[in-house]
Amino acid sequence: MKKYAPLFAAPFLLTVVACSDGPAENAGEDMDEAVEEVTGENQDTFENAGEEMDEAVDEAEEAAEDATDEPSR
Repeated sequence: MKKYAPLFAAPFLLTVVACSDGPAENAGEDMDEAVEEVTGENQDTFENAGEEMDEAVDEAEEAAEDATDEPSR
């Protein structure tokens, strides 16, 4: 039963990770709110840019981890 525990936990962990905002996205949300207050328009431009920046950082971190993994023999 213990060997199946990760299978049950994985969906919950992925949900938590997928729903968390990165720092760039949070900054983008704040900027969008400020623009909306001034212009009255809600475009989410900066939030979307922040999401893309956070995704790029995540991909770079994964690539760095993959590059430093020891090759399997």
